[in-house]
Amino acid sequence: MKKQLAIVLSAAMALTGTFGISGTVMAEEPLKIEFFQQKGEEGPQKGYQAIIDKFNEENPDIVIEMNTVPDPGTVLTSRISSGDIPVIFSDYPTQTQFKQKVANGYVQDLSDQEFLSNVNESSLEMTKQEDGGYYALPYSRNYIGVYYNQQIFEDNGIEIPTTWEEFLAVCDKLKEAGITPVGMHGKDPGRVGHLFQAATVAWAPNGVGTIEKAVAGEATIEGDAEFTEVFNKMKTLLSYANEDALALSDTACYENFANGQYAMTITGSYARGTIQSINSDLKLGVFPLPNDTYEDTKCLSGIDAAICVSAQASDEEKEAAYRFLAYLADTENAQTFCDFDGAPSCINGVVNDDEGISAMVEMINAGQTHDWMASTISNNVITDLYNVVQGFWADQDVDAVMKNMDASIAVTSAQ
Repeated sequence: MKKQLAIVLSAAMALTGTFGISGTVMAEEPLKIEFFQQKGEEGPQKGYQAIIDKFNEENPDIVIEMNTVPDPGTVLTSRISSGDIPVIFSDYPTQTQFKQKVANGYVQDLSDQEFLSNVNESSLEMTKQEDGGYYALPYSRNYIGVYYNQQIFEDNGIEIPTTWEEFLAVCDKLKEAGITPVGMHGKDPGRVGHLFQAATVAWAPNGVGTIEKAVAGEATIEGDAEFTEVFNKMKTLLSYANEDALALSDTACYENFANGQYAMTITGSYARGTIQSINSDLKLGVFPLPNDTYEDTKCLSGIDAAICVSAQASDEEKEAAYRFLAYLADTENAQTFCDFDGAPSCINGVVNDDEGISAMVEMINAGQTHDWMASTISNNVITDLYNVVQGFWADQDVDAVMKNMDASIAVTSAQ
């Protein structure tokens, strides 16, 4: 009798666990998936969250939870090293550090996923890895360009310059009108480095390749004709800038520009949201930093947001991640992200409604671009070059900066 009672009680407990106290069937807990993303700006975070909220509502068996932290690159590297890889994470698939993650087996190959067919072909090809596979969903493009106050341009009868000569004429006209032509910010060597990369791409067609050869011990920067041109033009650019350029932070520069103290400033797509948050009424435009001719001009542009899946996630987690990436790649959802982020989208059919950036988008879509140096050169080398170029902003010695670049490369490439 006692044995029969125990069996009955066990069965009742099992039924309670399945059906609950009320006798109704209890729903299984949804699968929680972390999305670790590296964009700290407000625009992309809002764009992602809008899509996540919609996805979670339409997919009750999955909960996507976005995680954004300070210094995300360092945090992600640390987590990967400790084996705590987020199921979904954003990264930069054209950079050498990402290629190492792929080689070490940390990133899932997405080549057979149907959602990649909705990616712009040129953007997708930028992310191809050494084994021919695709390990990320490219989502948006970044760029460095010349931001300008459209109202100041209109008031002074100025058209967008497409050549270096036209650009100098614009600066002269603004200066004559008592307007500081270009706001520049040199306090942070990283921001100086971004301008250096844009200038190298715009003014030295072989410049990145020359640095690569210098790293390999096959060339020197000192005396190079293209880099002599780069630093002479940069020196000219500084002559049209604010006097406190070297000491000014990027935030202070954006505030001054947004409030009409400068007609132009040279920065990245990452700054667009910050500038417009300072002055929402500002008519903001951007164009490529011009070379001697438009045909010879290239703009610095790479893959900005790209979404990856951990190769070490469980099969269940991977399937959930694929569903979310397919959802991101849907044109309607990608349009939502673009509307918040403002950067050119990698997804087919997405339209950027900001006419102010059309000059930049046209050059990107035409393929007149070059990727960031980190796609082929070690970050250690690049970071140290940023400091060297910041020193040039102080002394503006063209011969010295090229000699110092060689010395810097000799040290960092040997590490």
